[in-house]
Formats: sequence, C-alpha cells, structure tokens
Amino acid sequence: MTAFNMTHQFAILGSYPPPYTGVTTHIERLCGLLAQRGVDYVVYNATSDAEDGPRVKSVYRSRRRWLLGYALRGRERGALLFSDRLSAWIAGAFMGAVRGKKVILRLRNSALPDALRGAWWRRWLCRVALRRMWAVVCVNRALLAAAAEAGVPADRLLWCPGFLPPRDDATQRTGVDPTVWTFVDAHAPIIAANGKVNWYRGEDLYGLDLLVELAARLRQDFPNVGIVVCFWDHHAQDDAYLDRLRARAAELGVADNILFNTARGRFLPVLAAADLFLRPTNTDGDANSIREAQYLGVPVLASDAVERPEGTRLFASRDAGDLERGVRAAFAEDHLSPRRRAVLSDEARACIEAYLDLLAEAASPDEHPRTAPRLPRRMTAP
Repeated sequence: MTAFNMTHQFAILGSYPPPYTGVTTHIERLCGLLAQRGVDYVVYNATSDAEDGPRVKSVYRSRRRWLLGYALRGRERGALLFSDRLSAWIAGAFMGAVRGKKVILRLRNSALPDALRGAWWRRWLCRVALRRMWAVVCVNRALLAAAAEAGVPADRLLWCPGFLPPRDDATQRTGVDPTVWTFVDAHAPIIAANGKVNWYRGEDLYGLDLLVELAARLRQDFPNVGIVVCFWDHHAQDDAYLDRLRARAAELGVADNILFNTARGRFLPVLAAADLFLRPTNTDGDANSIREAQYLGVPVLASDAVERPEGTRLFASRDAGDLERGVRAAFAEDHLSPRRRAVLSDEARACIEAYLDLLAEAASPDEHPRTAPRLPRRMTAP
C-alpha cells in the first residue's frame, strides 16, 4: 500500500459516492486516474459521510466552517474545486491570490451564466473570483464563453466534458436496489432516466412530470413499456411531489409502467439494461449520463435546452408532443442497427489527457511560478 504524507500534494474539494451523481462518479473515476499517474491526492467530501481511508475525508457535517478554515490553512499545493456557490468561488480566489495555491475551478451547470445575468454586485464578485483562479475547466462550450465573458484569460480556460470511461465491470447488476431489476425484467422496452426532485425557473428541472405523460402516450402501442427513473438524491420533503406524480400516473392508467427509484444506488448498470436513455432537463451542464449512454451504445434522446454531445437525438425542451415523437423515432431506428459500444474519439482522449496533465501540474512543485498553466491551444477558448 502506498504511504501518504500528512500533507497531500493535491486536494479535490467536491463529493464522493454515495450518492451516485455525475460529479461523484466523475471524482471516483478521477481518483483512479490520478493514482495511476502517481499524484498524491485527497478528496474532501462535502456532500455525504462517505470516506475511504486517507484519500477521502468527509467534511459534510461542518462544510461551511471547514471551507473557511481550509481557505486559511489548507496545505496542499493545488486544489480542484467543484462548487456552484459563489461563496466557494470567493474562497478559492482567496486561496489563489493570497496563499499562492493553484486553484482550478470546474464549471458544470448554469450557475455562472445565471450569476452573470443577475444583480451587478453578483456579476462583479463572479468576475473578481474567476479571474483569480489558476485555471477554469468548463464542461461545455457555453460555459467556456461565460467564463471568458467573466474575464478569465484564454490561456487559463480548458474545455473538457465530465465523462471519464468506466471500468469494464461497472455494468454488472450490483449496487442497485432489487426492485429495479424486478421492474426491468417485467417490462419492455425499457426507458431509463435519472435525476431528483428539483426546480429551475418554476419548472420540473429533470422533467419527471413529462415522463409520466410520456408513459400514457406510449402505452397504447407499447403496453408493456417501462420507464425507470433512478434518483441520485432524495429527501422526505420530495415525497409530496412524487405522490402527485404517482396519482397522475394512476389517473392515466400507467402506474405500473413507471418506477421512481429513490433508493441510493449505481445508475450505470440500469443504463446498460435500457433500450433508450432520456434526458428531459430544462437546463443542464454537459450531462455525464448522456456520454455514459453513448459509450455503452444506448440510444439517447435529450432536450435541446443546452448544447448536447454530438450524436444525441434532440426534442424541443418541455414539449411533450415532441418528446413522444422523438421516443417513437428512436424505437424505430433502434431496431435497424445493432447496439455497439462506443470508442473514445481522439478529441475525447486528448481532452482527458489535457485535464489530467493540468491536475498533475497543479500538484507538482513549481520551481519557476507561472501565472497560467500549460494548456494545449486547441483545448482552450477560441
């Protein structure tokens, strides 16, 4: 077993599974890749009590107080910050500007564009914070443009989607609630989706309501269709909304055709068993689950709310009729071609390598300090 010093080279300030989200899965896989490169890292898990020896430490119970203390006293050379909160961005900027730490901010959703459309003081704080990051990694081109608008120089911007390839055994039927497999084995075709109860601009962010309506629209021609929605987060206060959705499903006669799986578990095995993956969100980042599905060869239909990975079938966001048409077209096309596991493109491999190079550079001693990392030009902002 590798011995670790009390002070690690590199800190990941984010989350670790469970729960199994796009970010936690990304960090779990990232840890393996960093270990292969010999980077001595530690994950400070701010979203759950999950720990894993000396490399994953939970700070969940006192995360705000912990972040303040870490900003003042944290000793790692570099840090990768996963957060949507402006307060965390300001803490990261302090670590970089005052303490000389190489802080890398990873942007993954609409938090920055929304902030730049907000009050003047919020826009100003965002610009101040982001300009003091050593580097900013963006999961899609829109976020790259938003970071550039905030004043981050092009030589400190990196575009890199969040998908990292899974292990070969990641699709085995383990780590999933047994009721899911009972449901999957009793239905066909299977549509998979994921998310949680959440709202964006007053609408169901993950489109759970659309999925209930979809089941009713499909049932006449696909009486045994099954829609399984795996939740990556669930709280007691969410039950009232889910009860309304279940009541609506019963009213439409499709209560047996949709499963809201709120038990914590891995999503990849469920995705591998699906005939179609749906992403009916009304906002998004890059959506790792879309790239997961494509990697497994599972057809994908997603809303056009944001930029989507190449090869994704699209439907008009929040349009139930267009969603139905897209699903029917996907079912028809799926019968015409066999499922094939995707091969990572040269561009995807280059993105991942550039990302890992960036993190390794942030972790290494710097004899000649630079204001910006070494980033390949074709991976930076245009």
